[in-house]
Parts: sequence; structure tokens; C-alpha cells
Amino acid sequence: MQHPESISLKDLLLAVRQELYRTFDRGYWVRAEISEIRENANGHCYLELIEKDSSEKLIVAKTKAAIWADTYRMLKPYFKEETGQGLNVGLKILVEVAVSFHEVYGFSCVIRDIDPTFTLGDLARKRQETIRKLKEDGVWEMNKSLEFPDLVNRIAVISSPSAAGYGDFLNQLQSNKKGYKFYVKLFSAVMQGDEAAASIIDALDKIYAYTDFFDAVVIIRGGGATTDMLAFDEYDLADNCAQFPLPIITGIGHERDESIVDMVAHTRCKTPTAVAAFLIDKMVERESELLFLQSEILNRVSGYLTKEKNHLENMILRLSQRLNLSLQHEKYYLSQISEKIRQKSVFVLQKEQRNIRETRQKMTLFIRHFLTREQHRVELYEKTLSLVSPWNILKKGYSLTIKNGKTVHSVEELNTGDIITTIFSDGKKQSKIK
Repeated sequence: MQHPESISLKDLLLAVRQELYRTFDRGYWVRAEISEIRENANGHCYLELIEKDSSEKLIVAKTKAAIWADTYRMLKPYFKEETGQGLNVGLKILVEVAVSFHEVYGFSCVIRDIDPTFTLGDLARKRQETIRKLKEDGVWEMNKSLEFPDLVNRIAVISSPSAAGYGDFLNQLQSNKKGYKFYVKLFSAVMQGDEAAASIIDALDKIYAYTDFFDAVVIIRGGGATTDMLAFDEYDLADNCAQFPLPIITGIGHERDESIVDMVAHTRCKTPTAVAAFLIDKMVERESELLFLQSEILNRVSGYLTKEKNHLENMILRLSQRLNLSLQHEKYYLSQISEKIRQKSVFVLQKEQRNIRETRQKMTLFIRHFLTREQHRVELYEKTLSLVSPWNILKKGYSLTIKNGKTVHSVEELNTGDIITTIFSDGKKQSKIK
């Protein structure tokens, strides 16, 4: 059973639409942020617009919006030409809208015009706020203040591995005409979009664990729309780059605007190939310095050697003169010593000759006396021996008996049958004992 005062949903929504159109019968300029955006095959653009509170975290309003194809064909290139970027998620825009309400699809806004200066102003405001905060935090000049190494050939690269800019960078380094050797390690990262800043920070964290292995960090990517570079204006990424302990060289590949990461980096180059050229030029510069130093060292060493050679020659000349004088003095001294030795030797020889003559005379007399005394002693011994000689005893009538070559002293030594020899003064005879 129907309530007598009830109406259908459609009638209610038609009444709402009528009231809306009567109340909001003109266009309105609305500030909002794009949270979703898509194009369909017919060329229409559908968006979701939101508004956040002052903390930029809480959504306080949200609605659907549309840009019809005929309008979108004009607004899209116009906005990109003025801002250098397309309509993308996260952009704050100022658009003229007409209120639209459909009993099936609900409330929406139809976008009829857009003011690009508002978007540019918002991005500029964010950039200035980030720059101000980095300076207040005292990190703005930290990376720039790092001393650049004398040789920069161990490079940590943050890039997308498939990026053409990375390939150009490698080719430029590896084919340098000087033949310098560069050692490159890639730390892969997402280089655009919402994940880019966090991905690059993660790559920096990985490099930080191996800072002793690298001389510098290179952040490179190819060119792109300004919105593709928004990640390089984020505070967290810029803060990490500013405080990184190795010099950071950027070659982000866009010239329209300088990103905040470019500003805090040690060195900014326009493109990846420009980074490679910069590194090669640094090596050339260092080589030139080394060659200059080598030349200076050679010149100074040559000058020093010449000076020392002259000094040595002067020393040799002075030493030679001194040696000649010393030799002459020593020669004169030796001649005097020699003459004294000769005179002394003659005196000594004469004295010794006299001593020898005297000694010879004394020895001659001594020998004569000694021989005479010894001759008398021998004669005495001969007389004594002749008296006790067995032959003399034998001449007195005695005899000597020998058995088996031994003298027989007792008759007990003889046995029957023994052969004995009896020696007389005038001969000897053998006999046999019976």
C-alpha cells in the first residue's frame, strides 16, 4: 500500500536536479586536486576531484568530474603547453565547472575551462616551501661542500636499467677517446611516478653500505614531462641527497626547470651524456694536473741535480787540491822519516856487526876450549874402557863360554849334549858336553 504523500526516487532526483540547475545556473571556478583520471575511447576524460584539509592528509570533499571530448581536445594541449605537463594525479587545479546531476549517475561537475597559472603557482609554492625547509634544516649546502675526489672512476649509478639515458651514459664512458677506465655499478630504481622518491632513497641506502667502494653517485634519467620530475622536488629525497656522504652528480635530463635534487647535489649536468662528459673531463683535468706536476718535478729534480753536480764538482776540485797538498806534505814527512830510518839503520847495523864479530870471537874460543876439554875426557874414557874390556881379560888367560848366543855363568846351565862356544883371546872353539 502506497503512502499518500510518497513520491518515486526518480521524481525526487528529478526535483533535486531541477533545484540544482535553478540554483547553480552558471559556471563556477573551483579549486581541487586530481585523485583519479582516465580517458575513454571516445575522447572523454573522467576525473575524481578531492579537497584535503590543511594537513594534506584528510579528504574533506570529493566528487566526480568530466571533460567532454570536444572540450578536452582543446584543454589538454593548452594545459601542457602552459605548464609543461599533462593533467595527472596529485596536481592541484583551478577549473571552471558546471553543476551536473543525473538521476542514475548522480552528482558531477562538467569541466569547461582550466587556469594553468594556478597549478604552476601551487607547484612553485611547494618547491619554495621545500627549499626553505632544507635551508632551515642546515642541509642545503652539505653535499656541495664535499671535496671532490682527485680520481672519480668508481661510480654508483641510480637509474632505470632499461632507460635510454643509462645506455647513453655507459656508451659515452666506455668509448672515451682517452681510454680511461670507469667502474660502474647500477642500483636500479623507479625514476618517475609516485614510487620514484622512495625507490631512489632505497638505492641511496644500498650505496651507503658500500661508500668506501665508490668515488661518487650519479642519478640519471632521460627527459620527460615536468610532472615526471615531481619526485625530484620531494623533501625526503632532496634531504637524503643533501646529506649523502659521497658527491652526487645529477643528469636528470630536463632543462625546463632545475629540480630541488639538482640544487642540493654536488654537481648538476643537463643530461646523462653530459654527466659522462663531466666525468671524462674530470679525468682529463686530473691527468693534465699530474702531467704538469710530473713536468714540475722533472724540472726541479733536473735543476737540483745540476746544482748538486756543480757543488760536487767544486767539492771534488777543492778535495783534490787539499789531497795534493796533503800528499806533498806527507811525502816530505816520509822522506825525512826515511832518511832518519836509513841513518838509524846504518848505525844499528854497524853496532850489530860489531856485536856479531865479538860474539863470533867469543864463540870460537869457547868451542876450542870445549873441544879440548871433551877430547881429554874421551881419552880418559878410552883408557878406562880398555882396562875393563873383556879382550884384555881374555889376554890374561881367561875364556868366555857361550850357549845359544848367551853367556854361561854356571855349570848348572849346561846339560849333556849341549853345544857351547869357548872364546879365547886369540879365537874361539866349539865343543859338546858329554
